Amino acid sequence: MGLSSKVLLKALVALSPSIILLLILIDQFPYTGLGRIVALPIIILMNLLLIGLGLLVIGRLQLRYRIVLWGFIIMVTLCFALLMYPQEYGPSVAEELWDRLVE
Repeated sequence: MGLSSKVLLKALVALSPSIILLLILIDQFPYTGLGRIVALPIIILMNLLLIGLGLLVIGRLQLRYRIVLWGFIIMVTLCFALLMYPQEYGPSVAEELWDRLVE
């Protein structure tokens, strides 16, 4: 397996939690209007940029720092996807999820 295919595989694995979260959000919050057409590509692009930056930095770190950094990057991409997901009316998705968790 070449270097570029390893990097691509790492990027896809790091992006997969965000994609799964977006699929769940699409199922649970379908009333987004046209905002979803614009927001989904932006969310995926921003997550890929963050993962790409992580891949550049990861090569220079020790193993324990790599694990911590990957966990941080995945959590940030999930938070970004959750906060940027549009909602046409009513409270934002993050507020609705918080209300559901608290009740």
